[in-house]
Amino acid sequence: MKEQPKFPELPSVEEIKKLIAEYETADLEKVSFNKLSVELRKLKWIPILTAKLNKGYHIERARINKPDEIFYSETDISYRNDYENIKSYGRANMKHQSLFYGAIESDVIKHPRLINLLETSQIFRNLDKVKVDNADFVMTVGKWRIKEDIEVAEMVFNQDSIKNSKDVEKSFKFHQENLAKEHPENLEQFRLILDFFSNQFAKKDIEKNTDYMISAAFADFVINWKGLPGLKYPSVKSDYVGHNIVLTPAAVEQFLELEIAAMFRITKNGENSLISPIKHAKEFGPLNSNFKWFDYEPKQIEIE
Repeated sequence: MKEQPKFPELPSVEEIKKLIAEYETADLEKVSFNKLSVELRKLKWIPILTAKLNKGYHIERARINKPDEIFYSETDISYRNDYENIKSYGRANMKHQSLFYGAIESDVIKHPRLINLLETSQIFRNLDKVKVDNADFVMTVGKWRIKEDIEVAEMVFNQDSIKNSKDVEKSFKFHQENLAKEHPENLEQFRLILDFFSNQFAKKDIEKNTDYMISAAFADFVINWKGLPGLKYPSVKSDYVGHNIVLTPAAVEQFLELEIAAMFRITKNGENSLISPIKHAKEFGPLNSNFKWFDYEPKQIEIE
């Protein structure tokens, strides 16, 4: 008896290419999020590849301080609670959805705060478009310890990120080999789908917030349909050599524990940029609601 295909409803290669072309050329400003989500399901089988965030490792997240502003609680530096003010799509979030965006160390960037600086500061994240010669501001970084292993989806099939990051290349080869071994008859179809969604998370040219709709729809699928607590993807602003992590608020409360908060002064003078630690807090008060800040000894870290 002839063996039945494992994925009988999976569209053909040509059908998948046609669907992807339609998604990529649609004017998403004129498409509802619900319609896009339904249309994406025409792919039928969307592979979700996962990675493990290991217990004991750390995730860092940053916020830019307003002039003379000091944060005194974990709520101030963690995921947003002002849902009504989240009016735009993010790389992983829908409108009015709060997610925890952070960074972990990579084979190239050992201090995730540098990734956070590139991702959160309007000055540094837009240097490719608007050159700024002088800047002086404060950034607060929280460092959370992972209390137990976390399984998250990972996006590692974008060619630029594979080329730029040995970490991504290693993960890509691992998943590619597994797919080739387990699903050789559908490998080309799955590759098209994985390439498509990974490219959405690696997108550099963002002109309007709806350019994030497809990646946000994929994240919604991962979190609300597959039940995973978050995703890992290469940092676009670090040219893919850093790693971003996005987690649900529930996952943050369950899996992460704040270990330290630190304030850094960022100065930019022409091509020279410096990060100077100015304060730190390890005592957070009841329910992490009353940080006790202490001054650092003067020290500067030059950004290469």
